[in-house]
Amino acid sequence: MNVTNVKKKTNNSKNFSYSIKVADFYYKDTAEMMTNKIKSEILINNINIIKLSETKYRVLIGPFSDIKSLKNTFENMNLLNFENLEILKNV
Repeated sequence: MNVTNVKKKTNNSKNFSYSIKVADFYYKDTAEMMTNKIKSEILINNINIIKLSETKYRVLIGPFSDIKSLKNTFENMNLLNFENLEILKNV
């Protein structure tokens, strides 16, 4: 019984994977400018640009594996006055 309980707890911690969606952009250059701004002003390095289509690029920060780091980064991003930040669960 104890082994089963340990496995369940381990699996639950692995399920926590979230990212912060900063914005979607039409041009890749604009998305790159945004990532550079964030890196220089907040010193965040785990920024990714995801190509969603030929004309849509998404800037994401993460993934985060714990709530504390997600919360800290989200609050730091709010210091830059971003209004439409979204927290997305990674699949």
